Amino acid sequence: MSRFLSARQAIVAILAQAVVLLLVGGCNIVGPASYIVGGTGDVEAEYVLPDVPTVVFVDDRANVVNPVSLRRVIADRISQDLMEEKVLTLTISPQDAMAVAKQRERANEIMSIEDIGRAVGAKQVIYVQMMQFRDTPDGSTPRPAGMCQVKVIDVESQQRTYPAKESKDSVRTVQVSGRPVDPETYRTRTGRLSVFNDLALMMGQHVGRLFYKHEPRAAGQNINPL
Repeated sequence: MSRFLSARQAIVAILAQAVVLLLVGGCNIVGPASYIVGGTGDVEAEYVLPDVPTVVFVDDRANVVNPVSLRRVIADRISQDLMEEKVLTLTISPQDAMAVAKQRERANEIMSIEDIGRAVGAKQVIYVQMMQFRDTPDGSTPRPAGMCQVKVIDVESQQRTYPAKESKDSVRTVQVSGRPVDPETYRTRTGRLSVFNDLALMMGQHVGRLFYKHEPRAAGQNINPL
């Protein structure tokens, strides 16, 4: 038995020595080992949404999103991702909220976020106000860019739940920037629509990610939430 133990101890010693050599030598194996020990590095949700009937309302009264149908693309992407990630059990069609606002609002009478939510049976509204949605961030570089401001409103209490009341900011700004585009793409309606549809999906994805744990952006993506 003593011989067996000695042999095993010898093997352990050899393995330990090998590990030390790898660490000192900077072998590539150390990287993956450290990654496994350290975890995946996922980004935590900034706010955990209560699981109540929720509607996403994209407010674009300044008409920065063109064509306007892409407002729904943004809202649907947010709703879909939150359902797929099991953050929410029930989301109400964003189109219903947009239709209510369009029918009931007048130039001098804007519906409150709470009233819009209440009108469609929502307990909670994810409010997305569009600030920018264009084919260039600076007027010359052919690169799609978008920006919006996000907050969450509890319909019953009529209070903002995100960002938190104690936060210095009343909204969370999200800015996304796509990769450079061949200027020729913008010369056709089909090309422009394709670029802007991708931008809308990107915007929706990054708003949704505020509310669930996710992997950091993939290498090479030029998406920059503020």
